[in-house]
Amino acid sequence: MVVSAILVALLATMGQWWFFGPVTKCLVYPLTTGFLVGIFMGDPMTGMLAGANIQLIYLGWISAGGTMPSNTIVAGIFGTAMTILSDSDPTMAVTFAIPFSMLGLLLNQVYMTVNAAWIHQADKLLESGNIRGVRLMNFVPSFCMAFLLYGIPAFLLVSSGSSWAQQLINAVPETVISALEVVGGIMPALGIAMLLNYLGKRHLIPWFFGGFFLTVYSGLGLTAVSIFSAIIALVMYLNDNKKEKSEKKKVKRLSVNKEVQTVEVNNQSAPAEPVVDYKKKLSKNTLVKTWLWTTSTEACYNYERLQALGAANLMITPIRELYDTNEERVRELKKYMVFYNSEVFTIGPIINGIACSMEEARANGEDVQDKDINAVRTGLMGPVAGIGDTVMQGILFPIIFGIGCSMALDGSYLGPILSFIVFEALIFGCGYFMFMTGYKQGKTSLLKILKNGTIDRIINSFSIVGLMVVGSMAASRVAVNTPLAVTVGEGVTKIQDVLDSLAPGLIPLGITLLVWWMLKKKINTVWIIIAIFVVGILGYYLGILGYAA
Repeated sequence: MVVSAILVALLATMGQWWFFGPVTKCLVYPLTTGFLVGIFMGDPMTGMLAGANIQLIYLGWISAGGTMPSNTIVAGIFGTAMTILSDSDPTMAVTFAIPFSMLGLLLNQVYMTVNAAWIHQADKLLESGNIRGVRLMNFVPSFCMAFLLYGIPAFLLVSSGSSWAQQLINAVPETVISALEVVGGIMPALGIAMLLNYLGKRHLIPWFFGGFFLTVYSGLGLTAVSIFSAIIALVMYLNDNKKEKSEKKKVKRLSVNKEVQTVEVNNQSAPAEPVVDYKKKLSKNTLVKTWLWTTSTEACYNYERLQALGAANLMITPIRELYDTNEERVRELKKYMVFYNSEVFTIGPIINGIACSMEEARANGEDVQDKDINAVRTGLMGPVAGIGDTVMQGILFPIIFGIGCSMALDGSYLGPILSFIVFEALIFGCGYFMFMTGYKQGKTSLLKILKNGTIDRIINSFSIVGLMVVGSMAASRVAVNTPLAVTVGEGVTKIQDVLDSLAPGLIPLGITLLVWWMLKKKINTVWIIIAIFVVGILGYYLGILGYAA
């Protein structure tokens, strides 16, 4: 048990200490952490199922701008560990995860607040010329805080053994357990509704109902619906591209004979920045290293300057190659120790590539000032975060882990494994491509992407896939029905059969839409969670709601 406790403690520490984003960022998702906790504690199947049940609640939780609406790291790791320790059904993992998640919010606030002290220490070290000390400040103190706040509690939880947890569950009446199962059956509606709220542009909402009824009437699984919706989205995207290319601007002009003639004018993109053969040039090896350092931008995330220390850390490598003296390097690094916050793993590296390009020009005597580099970085971090958080965190990642949850709940280990592989491929592939694009093409690279409408078409296409997947999940993962029956004479009419004759899945659909309506009314998610507990428990005891196993 001690070895298991140590491994779970390290997992909890890495979940908060994002020293290498492509791996540690994946630990935000309970499907991944639940599976790993199960492996460490000798019960991978229960861990995977518990993680998948917890993941469904948090599919729509998006952490952006330094905010954390719920601590899914603590929810996934601690909720799964408690499920295994108590030998509970994996559906009970939800009831364990939610209180742990609320506690995790306090832990995150302490972590982000204390981390602000390390960036001030880094300022002092940089002022004294200690560049290596800046890098250490980005990693060592934040690791200690993550271990103290997350690792030690996780170790104590697992090492305490299973007897107390089992006694706790055994002390709970069977009817309460059944009522909590109903709550667990309703709870995925919250995560689904949050995704629906995020993706739900009015003109795209019918795709949600399309995914829902495709599942309830055809019985297709989530993977099949995903493939079907992806084909639809791809066809629509290609048609939109074809239509745009064929449409050329037409202007009217007066000819010599005073007749009005119509001429076609092709759109011209902005010219690329000129290629200059500089004396000082960043090597390919340095560029790759710099891109890899971008993955640790959030290692010392803090409330004061958010990603500033990580941004300065990643620029140490190119600045060391471009400047010869330590004084010059210190001078250039100082401009990166200012507030910075953007999406940093997939789309965001384009800003770092642009910064390297401008830094290279500055080192070769071009008229590039400190304020110019920071103006570009500051001006782009908002649009880039909007693209990255929307496309990746808001659409693609929930789709990936939603499909993974479906596979996991069907008992397949491929669920968490494939989710992890696709997740890593997106982060490494997109991150590297965007960084190199930013370096090679400069600041015009992103402006082209923003101006030609490509992003809007991509977002709409992914939203179609996302909405159909969300609809399918509402049909298959909101596991609640009604046991109500009406006796007329000697006959008994089951209300659920009547509803199914009208349209299967009306109760899950109604609950999901109700939660979505509450979110649109800006009702705090904590109150929605409380309402789900109240409705689920009362509904069970009144005989209105039951768990659809």
